[in-house]
Amino acid sequence: MNLAGPGPLPRSRPGLRLVRWRAAGAGLLGALALGACSNGSAAKARTRPPPLVSVAPVAVRDVPVEVRAPIDLRPLAQADVGSKTLGYLDAVLVERGDKVKKGQIVALVRPSDLPDQLAVARGALAQTQSSAALARTNYDRARALAPQAVVSQQELQQAETQLATAEAAQQAARSQISALAVRLGETKIQSPLTGVVSQRRLDPGTLVGPPGGGAIVTVARVDVLRVFITINERDLAGVTVGKDAHLALDALPGRLFTGKVVRLAPGLDPVTRTLDAEVQLPNDLGELRPGMYGRGAIIVDVHPRALVVTVGAVVISDEKAHVFVLAGDKVQRRSVELGVDGGDWLEIKSGLRPGEEVVVAGADGLADGSKVRVSRGVDPYSGARSGSPPAPAERAAAPSNPGSARN
Repeated sequence: MNLAGPGPLPRSRPGLRLVRWRAAGAGLLGALALGACSNGSAAKARTRPPPLVSVAPVAVRDVPVEVRAPIDLRPLAQADVGSKTLGYLDAVLVERGDKVKKGQIVALVRPSDLPDQLAVARGALAQTQSSAALARTNYDRARALAPQAVVSQQELQQAETQLATAEAAQQAARSQISALAVRLGETKIQSPLTGVVSQRRLDPGTLVGPPGGGAIVTVARVDVLRVFITINERDLAGVTVGKDAHLALDALPGRLFTGKVVRLAPGLDPVTRTLDAEVQLPNDLGELRPGMYGRGAIIVDVHPRALVVTVGAVVISDEKAHVFVLAGDKVQRRSVELGVDGGDWLEIKSGLRPGEEVVVAGADGLADGSKVRVSRGVDPYSGARSGSPPAPAERAAAPSNPGSARN
């Protein structure tokens, strides 16, 4: 800026020079004032308020030690129903999803040559019956004449042998007819169990029966369903028959189904080093269906009056767990020892006391002794009112990462 003034003016206009000097002075003062205001704003901008964090009290409750794994529902029993008689499928009397009872006819098969075989067997039986009657008459005559020495002992033995042979042939013919009758009756395909038709595989006109025929329908028992919870080798110690189990299914969110371990596999899978624990679920209402996917858990132990915090309160750094505990308007960084991992809550074995408040949201960037502003009773992610960490049963009904919860 040129402080010497605006330069020489014509003598005939002395007032213009004074106006220019006043304008230049006003501009200089304005520039100095603007610089002073800018420095003040920058100083205020550098002074930030303490970060806002959400805190929640440490909860105290009984914590179940669980073994968890993904599961899918399976029928208690299932059978592929086929034909033991070679023939053509004449009719299928059920459809997929139909309920059937044990012994109910589900399909009809038209045999190829069974009626002709049965007719031949009946003719053979008539012949053997005639032969047996003749042999019986000859034997009775020989036995009556033997004491009078009219018939020799050898002839009597021959008559007895012929009678036994004829009667054996007669019995074989009867057995053949019975077998053919059974095979003919098997052309009416019956359900081997009570349940529902889960699959219809063939249509009328298909050649069925041995050797090339296959299953016509599949029937599954669904009044009781079973699940297999996979147990890792390191978690086997607490898993026994009779332990309580609960299941959460994706198809029925918010619902919790309970059962008990009914049996354990006799040995571990040599490839995965795991063992299957079977849990059965009653399905009287029919709301559960085979193939539903979810998560299962077996309760192997309970930690009474354990300390619990939400998973967002724990910060992992250098493979160590820390939490920020509220102390007045500041936070204290404290190391803790973790216990059971409940998915969205964690058990704290040591490092905290009941009733202490910990930061559950906004811990990023905090340090030991940082000054904070506090928000209580509000979910930092949804804005809804929140309380203590969810209870174990609520956690089991909500989706969680599969895996072992035992620690």
